[in-house]
Amino acid sequence: MNQQFLKNARWFSALTLAVSLGSACQGGTTLKWEEIPVPVQQTILAHGGVAGQPVDQESAGDKVNGMTLFEAGVKDQKGHAVDLNVTADGTLVAIKTDDASDAAAEQAIRAQTKAGPMKFSHARDITNPYLPLAYLKQDVLDGREDGKVTHVERTQLPNQRKIFQIGGQSVEALTVEDRAWENGKLAEVATDYFAQDDAGNVYYLGEDVDEYTEGRVTSHEGSWLLGKDTQIPGMIIPAHPKVGDKFKSEEVSPTISETDVVVAVNETVTVPAGTFKHCVKIAEHAAGEGVEYKYYAPGVGVVREVPATGDEQLVAHTSGSGLLK
Repeated sequence: MNQQFLKNARWFSALTLAVSLGSACQGGTTLKWEEIPVPVQQTILAHGGVAGQPVDQESAGDKVNGMTLFEAGVKDQKGHAVDLNVTADGTLVAIKTDDASDAAAEQAIRAQTKAGPMKFSHARDITNPYLPLAYLKQDVLDGREDGKVTHVERTQLPNQRKIFQIGGQSVEALTVEDRAWENGKLAEVATDYFAQDDAGNVYYLGEDVDEYTEGRVTSHEGSWLLGKDTQIPGMIIPAHPKVGDKFKSEEVSPTISETDVVVAVNETVTVPAGTFKHCVKIAEHAAGEGVEYKYYAPGVGVVREVPATGDEQLVAHTSGSGLLK
């Protein structure tokens, strides 16, 4: 097959994927920046866009979940051109590249660049003051989301070990389990894997997910592991967060992708577990979801989570005995 045929085939595959995600790039109208809904502007800015850039409003037939779809061309952290598909409420529906093989190559380059300088001497000793998981025994959060009463038990599992490869290093992760109930019924159990580098940055290395319906596991949607599904470790929180810091906690696929932005570093948060000062507030922009805000308190960790349609607050925090062995 000649190169032109291969190029055309790749273009057609990318177009087919975009259509299946409910997006299109024809029949739209280019709008001025001030004509774009504010939630759309915020999502574009959080993913590499610039204020004042033109944005396309797609045709009426290209709506997603009944909402108008917008498309914006931006450059990612490495300067590669991508297109963002965003609904009117600010939900990032898809990130598209010109060519699937190019995207894979770009991911490999980003992985090598990001993983190269990292060093993990004691990866399980997660002592970052805003997420000191090494000292966590259990957190309990209660609230509501999507009209449902929620209850989350976040528990460190010190005896569960998993090893990942990062930049040629064998890195043993710290395991934390999230059990989530909705309206009194178990809805999800997620086993998350974290590691801290020598600089104090905390990384997210994947999760094993069991979703439940009426007491039975019905799905593993959202599961991913570093080394299997992506070569890029996600960052949960930097060692010294500053307003404007932007990083990706998940960079797996168009549907498992999240860009986070530090929006405040001196918040005071009052929840049932107490009042916490000097909290870091992070805006999470996940593909296919609205913006979620999380508040990290020094010496404790996450004390409040505010998804687009809810609010979950820390009601109990129990510390463990100290660093792991």
